[in-house]
Amino acid sequence: MEKIEKFNEKYYHILKVIAQKMGDEKTLRITSGELALLTGMSQQNASRLILEMENEGIIDRKISGRHQNISITESGLDILYGEFAELSQILGIGKSTSICGTVQSGLGEGRYYVAKKPYLIQFNEKLNMIPYPGTLNVKVDNNDEKTLRHIRARKGILIEGFSSDDRTYGAVKAFKCNIKGVECALIFPYRSIYRDVLEIISHIYLREKLNLEDGDSVEIKFDI
Repeated sequence: MEKIEKFNEKYYHILKVIAQKMGDEKTLRITSGELALLTGMSQQNASRLILEMENEGIIDRKISGRHQNISITESGLDILYGEFAELSQILGIGKSTSICGTVQSGLGEGRYYVAKKPYLIQFNEKLNMIPYPGTLNVKVDNNDEKTLRHIRARKGILIEGFSSDDRTYGAVKAFKCNIKGVECALIFPYRSIYRDVLEIISHIYLREKLNLEDGDSVEIKFDI
């Protein structure tokens, strides 16, 4: 079984402070001393953590005199949304939600991966479906990107990775959903950066069943 790693939670507090101070801006201009005061840390500890986070790819940082301009990367956002997802699950918030998007053509990658037997066995056992050989690709509407990040940060259903003679296939997490009442599942590679195109699998050919073409709008409903 592939080991699924999680970023060290010691970064969460300082990330939250940066995000709060940043507000709607994309970067935060701040000195090490100011950051230390905001986080309740010594300047030495705050500077050390910031350097660690930059090395881990959690933030981007540019030095300008005594100040540093800090922005949060996709990996950093994953930490924030991961904590939000865990709290939401504990408190029972956001169990039912939906994402809207536009159907678009894929690159055929879904067909290649879905056809692999070790994945198929787990899809059958854990999702109760043997998927049609391919995926429905949906580009998420801008207004629903935060909802997507929230879903993506949840644990989902683990589809374990495996190795073959030629290569290693990574773990996938899945979320049961439906489109117009047809049962399906959203799948994400565990080790991936954020992208706004969803890959949906189902036991049937969704384009044909739902009469979908590129450019059509769809609503994907989740009951997490």
